[in-house]
This record gives sequence, structure tokens and C-alpha cells, in this order.
Amino acid sequence: MHNYIQELRGLSSGVRRFIISEILLGTGIGLYTLVLNLHLLDLGINETEIGRLSSIGALIMGLIGIPSGLLANYWGRKRMLVCGLVLMGISYLCFGLGTKLWVFYTAQTLQSFGVTLLVTSEIQLLFRYCKSKKEETQSFSLLFAIFTLFTGFGTLIGGILPQWLGGSTTIYQSSLLVAAGVLLLNALLRAVWLPKEPVWISPLINETKDPLIPINKSPKNHSILILSIFILLSGFAFGWIANFINIIVKFRMNWSDEWVSFALTINGLFLFAGSLIMPYMFTRFGIAKSFLAVYMVNILAAFSLYMVLPNPIFIGILFMRSGVFTLLNNMTESQSMSAVTEEKRNLFAGMRSVFRSLGFAASTYLTGLILTQKNYTLPFLLTSLVILINFSFFWIWVRPLLKKNKV
Repeated sequence: MHNYIQELRGLSSGVRRFIISEILLGTGIGLYTLVLNLHLLDLGINETEIGRLSSIGALIMGLIGIPSGLLANYWGRKRMLVCGLVLMGISYLCFGLGTKLWVFYTAQTLQSFGVTLLVTSEIQLLFRYCKSKKEETQSFSLLFAIFTLFTGFGTLIGGILPQWLGGSTTIYQSSLLVAAGVLLLNALLRAVWLPKEPVWISPLINETKDPLIPINKSPKNHSILILSIFILLSGFAFGWIANFINIIVKFRMNWSDEWVSFALTINGLFLFAGSLIMPYMFTRFGIAKSFLAVYMVNILAAFSLYMVLPNPIFIGILFMRSGVFTLLNNMTESQSMSAVTEEKRNLFAGMRSVFRSLGFAASTYLTGLILTQKNYTLPFLLTSLVILINFSFFWIWVRPLLKKNKV
């Protein structure tokens, strides 16, 4: 841990502030993620409707992804980031205060707009504060390590606060309001504390007509499309488990909310570890070998969770699988964004949001249908199959792109 603290100190000032402020974001989202589904279930909303809420929200993100990415060119990434956090905080308030289904759809719509603004600005803004490609990889790893660590912390307090605070509709209501307050505080902190976004200056174009110097004017949009399809498959793999892990753990293992919170907190530590080791793996094994190893472990872990296992073995594999899946997701996000030139990152961020949302919406909706039938193992089998398909696409189409400096 001392090495990572030293690494954080060595980063640019804007990067350090960005990563430290991620503490509040992780805490708020972790608290919200644990209690929302339980809150909705207590209000009589079944798993199918929860899946429909999530999938419609993902589709909304897909619809506004590209316009949001292009908006960053005119509005600025910092403004978009802060506005996204505000909308997310308001959506948490609506979830906590509402009792009708239409209120929840309104809240989901607000959240979708907020998350879209967040994901189409956060990493690009972080990378603008960086001074080198190496710092981009380091900052991305540390950002998600802090996020996952404090998501685990938010999950931990999410198992405690409902018993302390309660609520007028469900015992989870006040916890959702606390999560809203944390997100709004994060918006305020980032608005006043993050440095002004550095102005990007386009490199000079070599106007020489020397025939011995090749000039490549190809926009290479086909490469961005390949990366976007790669993100779509990643989103499709992510959606089978992500939104329902608390429900799966609670009802597959017949655990109380406190035990679910404790388990997901430990799960968060594995997410934290998975986030930290990405730079080491790339340095030690290279990009291709790292992806190969992480894909294989993910496929085997997800397939193992499909089988009938004793609870201690199941939860142990689940923890390990969460860490390596987070590692895979971070590798996918960081390498795809880092491979895109600065002038195309806003466009790619929008396309990434669209394609990831489409994949996530499909698998989330299907998982809701599956869980309504009380089948808590099938999503893991489907996850393993989708990751296998994703790996095949990566090895054939994406791996050659990552060998190049830019796409």
C-alpha cells in the first residue's frame, strides 16, 4: 500500500485531486447500490420490473451517449461531470421519496442522464490532467482502486444505516437519502476543487509534400467501431450480474441484509485489489498475455459459480471472480480509451456509452426475467459464455489495434 501512496504523490496535481474526490463517489454509489433493490422489493416491485427499470435506463443512456460525448466539445468535461453528479443525486432522492412506479421511472431517467454525463466526461477529464501515457494507465488504475474500495465502504454502511435510520416507507429509505447527499456533496467538491480543464492544443500538421514521407489521412473510424463493438460485448457480459449481486447473494444463500452487506464489503476489497494490479500486469506480462490470462480466469470463475456449490466455496469464488472481472473491465476501458487520439475521445466516449448501454440493457433485462423464476445460477453460465465470445472478438479484432500507438 505504501508504494501506491508514493505513486499517488508522484501524479499531477489535478490527477491527485480527481482521485481523492472519487472517495465520495464510491461511497455514495456503494450505499445506493446495496439498498435500492431491497427498497424496491419491500415496496412490492418484483425482479422483472427492477430489470425493466435498469434496462430502460441503459437504453436511455445509449440514446443520448453520442450527443453527450459531442457536447463535451462545447460545454467542457468538468461542467458535464459536475452536472452528471447533480442529476444522479437528484435521482437518488426521487428513489428514496417515491412510492409509485412512475416516480421510479422518472428517477431512472434522471440517473441515466446523470450517469451518461459522468461516463462521457470522467475518464477523458482525468486523462487531460495527465502528462504522459504512463500516467494515464497509473491514474486510471488508482482511480478505480479508490472507487471500488469506497464502494465497499458504502456497501458496509448500507447494511448498518437502515437499522439505525429506518424510513417512513421502508427501512432503506433514509439510506437512499444519505446516498443522495453524498453524491451532491461530491458534485460541489469537484466543482470548486478540481483544476480548470487544460486546453488541448492540436499538434501541428506537417504540410510537407516530400513523397518520401508518408502522410496518412485516414480517419480510421473503422477502428473506433471495432472498439465500440468490443465495449458492447463487455457491457453484455457485465449486465448479467452487476445490478443483481445483492439479490443473488441474499436469496441464494438465505442471508440477512447485514450479512449481505458484510459479504459485499469483502467483495469490494477484491474489486480494490483487481483495480490495483493492472499496471503491474501490463509491465510484467504485456498487454496480450495479460488479457489472455484474465479472460481465461473470468470464464472459468463464472462457469464454476453456475454449478451447485456449498455456500463457503460459492462466496469465495464469487469474491475472486469479482476481482478479476473488475480487472478485465478496467483493462478494457483504459486500453480502449488510451488507444484513441485526443481529438476523437469525446466521440468515442459517446459511442462507448451507446454500445455499452445496449449490451448492458439486454443482459440486465434478461437477468430480471431469470431471477423472477428464482434461478440464481443461470446468469453465471450465460456470463461465462458471453465472456468467451468477447475474448474471441478481442483476440481476432481488438488485439491488433492495441499493438498500434493510436487508432
